[in-house]
Amino acid sequence: MLKILVVDDEPEIVNALKGFFVKKGYEVYVAGDGSTALDLVKKHRPHLVFLDIRMPKVDGLKVLRNIRQMDTSIKVIMVTAFGTQEVIKEAGRIGAVDFICKPFTLNYLEHDVMAKVSVQLFDDLRQEMDGKVKLISQLENLNGRVSRNFYQTMLSLAAALESRDRYTHGHSERVDHYSKLIAQELKTNPKLKMDNKFLEDLHMESRLHDIGKIAVPDEILNKPGKLTAKEFNEIKRHPSESARILAPLEGVKDSIDVIYNHHERIDGRGYPEGRSGKDIPLRAKIIAVADAFDAMTSDRPYRRAIPENLALNELEKNRDRQFDGKVVNAFLNIRKKKEKLAKEEVLLNT
Repeated sequence: MLKILVVDDEPEIVNALKGFFVKKGYEVYVAGDGSTALDLVKKHRPHLVFLDIRMPKVDGLKVLRNIRQMDTSIKVIMVTAFGTQEVIKEAGRIGAVDFICKPFTLNYLEHDVMAKVSVQLFDDLRQEMDGKVKLISQLENLNGRVSRNFYQTMLSLAAALESRDRYTHGHSERVDHYSKLIAQELKTNPKLKMDNKFLEDLHMESRLHDIGKIAVPDEILNKPGKLTAKEFNEIKRHPSESARILAPLEGVKDSIDVIYNHHERIDGRGYPEGRSGKDIPLRAKIIAVADAFDAMTSDRPYRRAIPENLALNELEKNRDRQFDGKVVNAFLNIRKKKEKLAKEEVLLNT
């Protein structure tokens, strides 16, 4: 989980930023002065620090210098309402990764500042994952606590992976959301055994289903045009890479097969192995529908998003061929219920 420290002597700024980041699922610490901030950095080693420049006692530049001495991997963004060119240059020289001026909007923070920082965090994580075969071999001998830490790193890596550009930002979160809705709809079928563990595993699998794309070159992932056959084969490697990356985690062994199979098709024409029908795990079938719907309704480098009704038509058209019929039916039922509620609200308000 991404850890963020907010440092500012204005309580309104601190509370606004804390609320924003907590809603995003981040672990957030706050400090109203430089001394407290440095104590928190020593104790928690945050990934990212939002640091006000003008503070009593210890100013932001001094705090920045101390942070860089403690840990050069921590990303620091300087925040101020009175930034001069000299201060900006000095902050950059010391090691600040960005500089934003008050007042700023939360929309700007999410789509500009955090996207830029996520790219840098992704690069750092990618360097840590360099030579991952060796890393995985070492992790196989570690205990459960370290495995849990590795899982948290994978979640951060998945988020950073999607934040490299605006096209895939939030994809795994949306797939997680759609998968949960589908599972809740399917749960009404007494023939399907879907306990709390099923839902918990589905949540994790949805968030990590594309983690193997860490092994796919950026120029292929972000290519603005149609992929060549060779490039598409690179993309098709990601389920296998996901399985290799997650292999050391004791607590996710049952989930690896789900993630590995989320691009298989009911008719056996999917990848990586061409499995079909009952050979594909139910949770993989759920993720496949959620993943396809979000892909169709989101902008991508090579095409614009299509309307939801057309995406639903595609799911229905490929029912029992690409997608499991009962999973598609469940998703269509969810959308029909949503439309019915919307119409009822309109009638109540007229």
